[in-house]
Order: sequence, then structure tokens, then C-alpha cells
Amino acid sequence: MVNMRGRIRIAVAASMLIGSFLVGFVYRDLQAGAGRQVLSELKTMPADIATAAKEKVAQNSVELQPVETYSSVIAYVDSNYYGTKPKPKQLTYAAIRGMLATLGDRYTRFLDPVEHKEMSEENRGDFEGIGAELDTKDGRIFIKKTMADSPALRANLKSKDVILKVDDKMIQGMDITDVVKLIRGPRNTKVRLTIKREDTPQPFDVELTRDVIPFVMVESRMEDTVNKIGYVTLRQFTEKSDADVFMAIKELDAQGAKALIFDLRGNPGGLLDAAVSVGSRFVQDGDIVIIQNRGGQRSAIPIEPDKRDPIRRPVVVLIDRNTASAAEIVSGAIQDHKAGTLIGTESFGKGLVQTIINLDDGSAVAITTAKYLTPNGHEVTPTQKIKPDITVDPSDDDIKNENDVQLKRAVQYLQERLGVTQAKTNGEKS
Repeated sequence: MVNMRGRIRIAVAASMLIGSFLVGFVYRDLQAGAGRQVLSELKTMPADIATAAKEKVAQNSVELQPVETYSSVIAYVDSNYYGTKPKPKQLTYAAIRGMLATLGDRYTRFLDPVEHKEMSEENRGDFEGIGAELDTKDGRIFIKKTMADSPALRANLKSKDVILKVDDKMIQGMDITDVVKLIRGPRNTKVRLTIKREDTPQPFDVELTRDVIPFVMVESRMEDTVNKIGYVTLRQFTEKSDADVFMAIKELDAQGAKALIFDLRGNPGGLLDAAVSVGSRFVQDGDIVIIQNRGGQRSAIPIEPDKRDPIRRPVVVLIDRNTASAAEIVSGAIQDHKAGTLIGTESFGKGLVQTIINLDDGSAVAITTAKYLTPNGHEVTPTQKIKPDITVDPSDDDIKNENDVQLKRAVQYLQERLGVTQAKTNGEKS
């Protein structure tokens, strides 16, 4: 795997299948799906491997029988079906999805050209939508946060607004990924949301015009200005993530940061290369992740020495139930190498690898081909997640009142590590 990184592009994301999402690209996702997307660990198959696969199928006449059967059914439908016939491409896409569904693997999936384009845009950090981060609880889908200078903010949508309908379609009981798909769309197109607000007796409609969202993947600040505890949050692992994280840490260093909080809550993953680079900012030596193929062979991906941070400082990594895939790789590596302390709740549990095969019409197929483990060999699964060193689980009242008890505990922990006395914490921001 190490030798192949130069010619295989890998992404590790849970953007289409996770429980909290950004409606501009699926991110706490797309906190997706994840699976805002769940995307999963993804990689593009090199041309020589793809060619070899085609040749293997062509040499095996037995493998062609299902294709002949499919062609026959298409012909019979075309000549005999009484009702309105879908286009052959629609029938083909539906047949592919049905075939992949029989595998029973939610991460092996077909991406039509639009879905494939959206996935590629998310990996680059580009997206279009209304600029609202969604979450779900008890079957309700609500707005968790609006982005700066976004249609959602301009329309005065608020945190905790519950979405009842999208363009008159009831969404109660729908998967958050499907709701995100309804809300997302090209720039300058419109979408109408029916909103239920706590202090408003009756639901009301809001029409928004979708736009390019000026969304920032990385944000930073001095969380405790007195004791110089810096804070950096990373929302997804894209091509720009490592450079942005580096600049954020550098700016905090210039302000005299003595400790650092790295927030990966709601991060669905993204590009594996980005995860290795970002992880190398915190881990001093050793491996970031281990990839295991279907034959059981394991290959370790080491840190990138040139990314190593020369400044040693106490680090806390915040994780939660929507920390997935590439974010689990980084948090798991930091934990295994004792490069920081994990605070929050256990992670999402997404440790599978997909190979993305680009098809001629702009579509693609993602096939699960491997899994990943942390440097100590911990397999990440829905039942074996990344567990925090210090568990802090916010209550319903904490969430309702926006009381970030996890962040507060991180600040307290780092103050203790820095040997800060109570008298020196006056003016602390939390």
C-alpha cells in the first residue's frame, strides 16, 4: 500500500451515512453520511488494473451469460412493456444498484454522474447548497448550524429549527442522507423548506436560493487566552486540509499557544492522503494507519517526517459518534502513539476501504476491497469503535442549551496539564 500511494488516490470518508450533515456538501454528512456522506475509504483504480479486470471478464465466457440475460430483458421491455418506459440508462443504473445491493454491503455502491461529481467536489472542498448543517434525533431532522454568508443565514434559519417538508414532501422518518439530497442542488435554483420553530405556534415556509457556500473546513482561535490554549477544528479531510491545519497551528503558535485542542467531532472523513498528512502533524514517529486487503495482507502507512511538528505540547482530540473514517484514523493514531488525549464519546466505527472505479459515462462504482486498522492493530468496526480516554457525553439539556461540556472538559484537562492554578484561570474563555 505504501508503494501504491503515488498512483492510487484514496479517500476515507463517512459522509453519506452519518447522522449529522452539511447541506452544501454532506459533512457531519455530508456529521456524510456519510455518510455527509458515509463516503468511505475510497481509492481510484489505476488504468492498468482496470484494463486487466476487463480482459479477465472478456476471457471468461461464463461471466458473459448474465450480460446476455440482461440484454435480453432490456430488449423484451423495450418491445413489449405497456406503460411509459424509462430510458435505457435509467434501467441500467437501477440494475447495477440492485446487483450491488445483493452484496449486503452499504458501502459498496453505484454513483451516477451527478453523485460522482458531488463526491469529487466534496473531496476538493467545493460545494453548493443552502449552507446549513443538519442533525437528527428521535426521527426529527433539524438545523444544527447555519454557515456564514449563506442562503440559510440570510433566510434567518436558526439552530434547532425542525424541517418538516422539502418542496412539500414530508420528510418525517426519512434518512438524513435522502433529505440532504432533496435540499442540495445547483447554484441559483430554489428550494422551499417547511419549518417548525420552538417559539412559533405554526409551521412556516422559507424559500431559499441555493448558492456556492463560502464554507471554511478549518477554524481556529485561542480558546483560553489567559493560559494560551489553542483550538482548531477540522470538518472534513480534503485536498486543502493539511495546509489549512498547518496554517491554523502556525498562527496559534505566533500567539504563544502552549496547548492545543483538535476538534474532530462530526468529521466524516475524506482523503486518506490528507489524513496521513494531518496525522503526521501530531505523531512524532511510526505509522498512521494499517491497510489490510481481502487476502489478509497488511501494509502500514508511516508518518510523513517533513510534516512533523517540532513543538511538543499537550494535545486533546475531541471525538464523538459522528467522527468517522479518516477522522478515526487520525484520532486512533494519536491515541495509539500517546501523542494526545481523546475526550468525548466513542466514534462512528467505519473501517472499510472502497476502490472507486471511474466509468466512461462519468459514473463510478465503489467496491469494498479492504479494511484499515489503527497502528496498534485495532480494527475499527461498528462494535469496535475508537473509544475516548476521557468520556464526556452531553445531556439533552446540554445540547438544547448549547453547553459544550466536551470542550469545557478539554480546557480543564489542559489547564491541569499546564499546572494552571485556579487564580490564573480568570478570564478563561469556554
